[in-house]
Amino acid sequence: MPLPAPFPVPDLDDRRFDELVAELQARLARHVPEMAPLAPGDPVHALVDLFAWLTETVIYRANQIPERQRLAFLNLLQIPLRPARPAAGIVSIDASGRALPPLIATESLLKAGTTSFSTVGEVQPTPLALRVVVKRTLDEAALAAEGISLEQLRAQYGVEPAAFRPVTLVPGHDALSAAGTRDGAFHLGICLAKPAFVAQAELVRRELAGIVLNIGLAPLTELEGRLATGLRPRKLAWELAWWPDPEDAPQNVQYLPLEVVADSSAGGRKTGVARLRLPRNADMLRATAALDPQFAGLGDTPPEAPADLRPGQLLFWLRLSCADEPNLTLGYIGVNAVDVSGQGIARDIVLGAGTGRPDQSFELPHADVDAASVQVEVEHLHAFRPWTQVAHFAGSGPDDTVFVVDAASGSVRFGDGIRGKRPPANARIRAAFYRHGGGSRGNLPPDSIKEIHGSSARLALRHEWPTRGGVDAETLDEAERRIPAFLSHRDRAVTAEDFGVLARDNPINPVARAEAVAGFFPGASLTAVRRNIPGVVAVFVMPPAPQALAAAPRPNAGLLADVHDYLSARCMLGTELYVLSPQFVPVAVAVSLEVVDPATEQQVHVEVERALLRYLWALPPGGPRGAGWPRGKAVEINELRTQAGRVEGVEAVNALRLFYQDQQQNPPLWLELTGAQALPLLDFQLPELMAVAIRPGEDRPAPPRGFGPGRPTEDGPRAVPVPVIPDLC
Repeated sequence: MPLPAPFPVPDLDDRRFDELVAELQARLARHVPEMAPLAPGDPVHALVDLFAWLTETVIYRANQIPERQRLAFLNLLQIPLRPARPAAGIVSIDASGRALPPLIATESLLKAGTTSFSTVGEVQPTPLALRVVVKRTLDEAALAAEGISLEQLRAQYGVEPAAFRPVTLVPGHDALSAAGTRDGAFHLGICLAKPAFVAQAELVRRELAGIVLNIGLAPLTELEGRLATGLRPRKLAWELAWWPDPEDAPQNVQYLPLEVVADSSAGGRKTGVARLRLPRNADMLRATAALDPQFAGLGDTPPEAPADLRPGQLLFWLRLSCADEPNLTLGYIGVNAVDVSGQGIARDIVLGAGTGRPDQSFELPHADVDAASVQVEVEHLHAFRPWTQVAHFAGSGPDDTVFVVDAASGSVRFGDGIRGKRPPANARIRAAFYRHGGGSRGNLPPDSIKEIHGSSARLALRHEWPTRGGVDAETLDEAERRIPAFLSHRDRAVTAEDFGVLARDNPINPVARAEAVAGFFPGASLTAVRRNIPGVVAVFVMPPAPQALAAAPRPNAGLLADVHDYLSARCMLGTELYVLSPQFVPVAVAVSLEVVDPATEQQVHVEVERALLRYLWALPPGGPRGAGWPRGKAVEINELRTQAGRVEGVEAVNALRLFYQDQQQNPPLWLELTGAQALPLLDFQLPELMAVAIRPGEDRPAPPRGFGPGRPTEDGPRAVPVPVIPDLC
């Protein structure tokens, strides 16, 4: 095979003989001035020439060994050169006809021009397509803009309405987010890919019953490959919409959990495939056709199907949600998907014959070999028998059939007969299997992978999400550039500041604010909090969030677990680490004020509300100093009056009342701050502004509706999601 290009060998010192002579003569003139006027033939100059020649010889010899010394230094630091890393992604393989073709086996070969890919796992091609629909929330302002009121919806549906609009999202084009939806879920319509198959829908259902359906998932933002492999899996809920009586009771739907056979995407946290087992009863794979479109999506029923689907083309609905992350966000969802790796596959390649000598070595014919995948067989009694790959021969005996793969040289090496058995003389040796290739050439945009080899079935290949993560083999210079990062303290959490910096900079899950408190032990409840405990570190984290009333930036369970996993791998041995959410104390404000210009009164009121929200907000640039409200800082009425009075257009703030929720009561009580000018907070608490009521004049302002003193009123009727379909001309 062609030899790899050698690493460039830089000179440690590029000075030559003449330069050394000139430097020595300059030093003589500076340190021994009396020798400066000597003639060129003087013995002193001969000594200068001699030492210059000796120095040049030493420099020449030093310049011949830098690569070896650098590699030895990297080995001592246990920083080996990284091999090429293959790109990874997903493609979808569809059945072109109505019938299900055979399974596509793992390690099938795909082509993108001259670049080889291979499948990882198997896939059952189906004649299905997937549509993603969400119930997008419509608030009162959006309804009013369309001339619709809640009273009209109450009269139309006979329930307390929670309005939504069905929105179809296009995977690969739209960001797929459950944020701002009524149920925090994606509704996946599984339909026939071609309208011509509708006449045979019942046959398709029977063939789908009991199969494993592959659903490809990809995050909106992909992590670097080494970080992605250590991600904590996210638990997704996959449910099948089932109607016990689809004709007579189409509004009564049940959601049945599906068995997740495997999920290489870690719950959609990296590009991969979730494999779902469909029910064996074909009658369960059915969506009701008896539901009036105006009631589609009412309550728990799935939303209205996309308008471009023909009658009968939709087979059944799946619902995807995540309890730990209600605002689940993905970049792509697709059916009939399979993982692919940007590597080729070699099988049954004869490397040579044994000689019976110790330390035999055979080169593999491909570059960038995946060492972990190499399988070697040695002939014995006219049959090939597998040998075992080991990292080294130190623990092997003379009869152990083992071998070592040198990834740097792409070779296979055998033992010396004392540590590891020697292959017998004339015994054929073959590489039964290995993966090869990789690198940045596998990072391809969508629609690049177009060919599938080795299958006679009628198949259609869809490549709708880019392949990513391919990295070329590391050079010596690149490995050296990793040394400062490897030795840096920033990859180790020692001080409280280290914990905060690492949490904010973690590449796994975004954090907008993180503060570490040494010695804070949370205990099982707030009454059990202890402080100044040696060896304990608590990190309070909050995610990014836009400023809004009643929308404190609370971290979800997934964020807390991700940050804990990231920090625990970097903190000192013996550290007891807790990653926590601050406790948010709900507060409400009532203000009476006068404005300079009555014509701008409404706008001034809005600006006052924004100023108070910004002042009490937990994230930068909110808070008194632009760094978010400090933990444990008391909320003072006079400071709130000052913030309201600074708003342009406010002439006077006549009165301000502060209300807070006493969370020690069950149910919690709303109280007014009286007899004191400040609401004290504990060191793990932050305020959450729930509502602001502003009225003109000098009268004592009334509390915001629903946030006044006293026990909360009994809960009203539960709001039911109701669809709002726009009128189309």
